[in-house]
Amino acid sequence: MPLLIVIAACATSILSEQTTTPEQSQPVQQATKPQAALYYDFKDVSVPREMEIQRERSFVFQTTEFASGLLTFSGKVESNSLISFFRIKLPEDGWRFLSSITSPKTIMFFQKENRFCIITIISKTFTTEAEILVAQGFQSS
Repeated sequence: MPLLIVIAACATSILSEQTTTPEQSQPVQQATKPQAALYYDFKDVSVPREMEIQRERSFVFQTTEFASGLLTFSGKVESNSLISFFRIKLPEDGWRFLSSITSPKTIMFFQKENRFCIITIISKTFTTEAEILVAQGFQSS
């Protein structure tokens, strides 16, 4: 019994010496770091850096006032992660989420002023594809 008391006292002494105060502790990086994003032809629609543009399957019509068209991306990104990315990032760029349809494909609808953005996310065996369609809305006179 006295031996157990000595061992417990030594262990407590060692543990108290190893304890750090909040001032001594280093900041811990978050387990999930924010995804870096890139902007392509649409200056207000960001895309995760992990997604690679498929130029042969994309087209954009640009004027001095707006850009419309379809950009297609592919990458090894989980579809739910990609859905979350767009749900968070597009409102940060001024887009308002309207609705979404989830099936084997997920289609998300956003609006900004007189423009619309439709994002289609398609899960494939080893990759996920994203199609981003931006179109001008019609103004009534």
